[in-house]
Amino acid sequence: MNTKDRLKKFVEYKGLGRNRFEDLVGISSGYISAKSPSVGSEIIEKIVNVFHDLNIEWLVTGKGKMINTPYFQETGTTERSNYKKLVYAPLIGRHAQTEYINRLNDKSYIDTLPTLPVVTESESKGSYICFEMRDDSMNDGSDSSYNPGDILICRETDCTNRQRKLYFNKPKSFVIVHANEGITVRQITSHDIEKDTVVVHSPNPMYDDSLIRLQDVKKLFIILELQRIVN
Repeated sequence: MNTKDRLKKFVEYKGLGRNRFEDLVGISSGYISAKSPSVGSEIIEKIVNVFHDLNIEWLVTGKGKMINTPYFQETGTTERSNYKKLVYAPLIGRHAQTEYINRLNDKSYIDTLPTLPVVTESESKGSYICFEMRDDSMNDGSDSSYNPGDILICRETDCTNRQRKLYFNKPKSFVIVHANEGITVRQITSHDIEKDTVVVHSPNPMYDDSLIRLQDVKKLFIILELQRIVN
């Protein structure tokens, strides 16, 4: 079931005809019936502004339940529990990565990039961004491989915090924006806090492990999720 199918299911659940739903949301007539399986980020924003009970994560990814459970506690306080929110993360395509490196801190440039809707935890800190995988460095033939063309949903992490461990019991995957090596995707398999270095690893045996000084890393993004486009 794709995003458009889930939207149709929600419309049926609300007991509304498609034309009536489109009128309420303020989208063009026939949008729901159109063949495209995707739903644009602007349309999603319009929908959730009208139908607050729609679970955004379910609509975008199919995870969880269609209808939100109330996020305000019964005590009447405004504290939120497990509340999700939708953000629009810039997408760095494989052909845009060189320009992105040169304009990392240029907000006017970042604002021109295409975006993807990303469901996040309300308390999550750090900016979200999406990268298109451009090589086979994270492909070892397993189901967990990253393939060229896959979209990596990431959150920026602070690599300047000298006391923050970037490796625990299980290696995590990161998008690394390096001053000299450009953008690479690797697992971090060890972190020497005193020397301020990390060892990065590729599951593909054709790529060697290497030692990186964190002072040479411009930005570091932890990979949260993978979106694979299936033709």
